[in-house]
Amino acid sequence: METNVRRSARNLSFAAEVCLGLLALNSLAAQDAAPAQVTVDLSAKRQIMDGFGVNFNGTYFRESQKPLIDLLIGDLGATIFRLDPLGLTNWEAANDDGDPKHMNWEYYNDRYSTPAFEASWAAARYLNSKGIEPFLALSGTAPEWMLDRKPASPEPADRKGDLSRPYHLNPAQYGEFAEEVVSMAVYARTRARIRFTYFGPINETDCYPNEGPRVDPEEAPRVLNAVSHRLRQEGLGDVRLVVAEQCNLDNNYVGPILESGDLMSQVGVFGFHSYGAGSLAPQIQRLNATKYADAVRVWLTEYGDLNDLDQTAANEWNNFSLAASRRALRAINEGASAALFWDAYDNYHEHYPRFTHYGLVQNSDHMYAPKKRYYAAKQLYHFVKPGAQRVDAASSDPRTLLVSAFYDGARGEFVLVGVKQGGPGEVEVRLGGISGLPARLDLYQTTRRLDCEKTDEVAVSGGVARLNLPGDAIFTLVGRLGREGTVH
Repeated sequence: METNVRRSARNLSFAAEVCLGLLALNSLAAQDAAPAQVTVDLSAKRQIMDGFGVNFNGTYFRESQKPLIDLLIGDLGATIFRLDPLGLTNWEAANDDGDPKHMNWEYYNDRYSTPAFEASWAAARYLNSKGIEPFLALSGTAPEWMLDRKPASPEPADRKGDLSRPYHLNPAQYGEFAEEVVSMAVYARTRARIRFTYFGPINETDCYPNEGPRVDPEEAPRVLNAVSHRLRQEGLGDVRLVVAEQCNLDNNYVGPILESGDLMSQVGVFGFHSYGAGSLAPQIQRLNATKYADAVRVWLTEYGDLNDLDQTAANEWNNFSLAASRRALRAINEGASAALFWDAYDNYHEHYPRFTHYGLVQNSDHMYAPKKRYYAAKQLYHFVKPGAQRVDAASSDPRTLLVSAFYDGARGEFVLVGVKQGGPGEVEVRLGGISGLPARLDLYQTTRRLDCEKTDEVAVSGGVARLNLPGDAIFTLVGRLGREGTVH
């Protein structure tokens, strides 16, 4: 009589054989499947890239972070640092003097020389020493004395804030708010001696109260105009505003802002945040329909993923690496000229408030180590330099293979970055639009096993390159253009 143990062993053996058979069939099916197709037209040139970067909390900057910044610049390829000096916008806890037209510098000098601000100024000066002008950005709630209890307007379904609390920036206090935030910009420029051009005075005012005070779309031009006018009055007319830093891509802050010609004279960037499947296309279409299309840039100033407390390898790969990379490429294909990961390193954020794990780099007692998401971002940041120009690229199935392509005339390079999730293992890339196509393409991959490593040199014959990729991969192809490399 067969024992239960032996019967179980036989059943397990049979099951294993079935699984191996299915795997073999799937492998054969994948081999027989037509290769995925990517077509690139290097003559169809789109936006020039301003660069890639990170959000950086300067509050806890210290000497041990200098090697971290060096890594982000030298290895990752970050060229834009969105530096938040405090994580809150409520440092003017009591009105400085009751006159919004007069800055009480005895009061403000005391505020901006506290340890948190001093750390941020040191971080900004270190970035300056590396040739980078930080983009100063403010976040978090405003002083309560500037807020009111505006009745609820139609809200997103997930908005469950207690509207008995003061969340809304009172229009009567726009002058005081402008004085507060501009005083910080003045101090940064004139006393902390920081070189900067871009300034974001409000953050996610449609995701109040933690991220910023409530400012509705039709109100945004008034408060931003107050800031713009005060910047000019204080001699900072060269500063370019980054607006409106919205978290809900369906909200229309862009339209009302575009209608204010005075404000638009100082707007340098429309900034958007993406942690989901939302599209920048409607917002970019609004901008492109105006005379400001060539003068104002569009940046994805925050992207990444939100479930930072799930620190499993699956979440790290599927969401913070694959999904986040797709968000960046999608925004670029829609017209964004920059993308900034949220955020640079794991740290405590005042406006949550808790220690967060959104960083590209792990922070363990101020010892820093890149995560998988770092290498995923490196596939884009390290190879696509400021000044490169996006060119048209498409895949046969964007659901499983999303790509962006770039022409870098200054460096004489072609770069293609892609995110592959399933689909055929073989990928065929067809290049056209210029003479002097690359003779070969260097292939770099980040997979579950690889960390932005060069894995192959792919020959290009007749403008066609064929490569094999695993089921899931973030990959980059880089090729040197021939000397004749001219557009057909």
